[in-house]
Amino acid sequence: VGNENADFGFGDLPTLAVARSQNVPVVALAAVNQHSPLGIISLAKTLKLTKPSDLKGLTIGIHPAGSTYIFFKGFLAANGLTEKDMTLNSVSPPYESYLLLGRVQTVVGYIDAEVPELEAKAGGPGSLSIMMGADHGWKAYGSGLFTSQAMIKDKPDVVRRFVKAYREAFDYVVAHPEEAAEITAKAAPGYAEKKDVLLAQINADIASTFSSPDTKEHGLGWMTKTQWEETLKTLTDQGVLKTALSADDVFTDAFLAKE
Repeated sequence: VGNENADFGFGDLPTLAVARSQNVPVVALAAVNQHSPLGIISLAKTLKLTKPSDLKGLTIGIHPAGSTYIFFKGFLAANGLTEKDMTLNSVSPPYESYLLLGRVQTVVGYIDAEVPELEAKAGGPGSLSIMMGADHGWKAYGSGLFTSQAMIKDKPDVVRRFVKAYREAFDYVVAHPEEAAEITAKAAPGYAEKKDVLLAQINADIASTFSSPDTKEHGLGWMTKTQWEETLKTLTDQGVLKTALSADDVFTDAFLAKE
């Protein structure tokens, strides 16, 4: 998106802020996850996670780049831990095999992505122990919609219409999660037999991340300068963001207002 090879993207918004600090010209348009869906996951039958210090001495499976690692560095800093307190093993998607085969004791993942996939193979609801970053100092937006500065400057009407359509679709998914899961199962390669997992993923977000006082007042996807300032403060205080940014550098609410 920053290179203008695509007009819009969807991704982790704290990671977008890091990219922005490195002069990648991207701007957040809507926050799908009002709270971060990232957490630390273990098999409940072998390990119960109740507090961050439980990670000391464990073998952690983590992808060494991207959103999960940015989150994990911040999570450790927020809770007085360092990577030296544990053993990190590099993993790549799908993460679940590493945990299910006992190659690692925990993995870092998304409650709306890895958790339903893992539960489907580990014994269903209750088979996992999950420690959410949002409950332990990681105060940040999750994933969302973004575009480039060039799109906003050169094609603001396209951006406005796309954001409007995106939010209408978002509203429809939340109102009709089963239909959304059916559509995705038919459309996405490899998901024909995974409607139940897809539905669990959508429902996890409906229950935990899509809504906030801001969205209740202004609609799904809403972002505020105050919450972006809190997100940037979290990233800065925890050593993830090395260059100072203002909220106005990373997001715009100009396309969120209802027409």
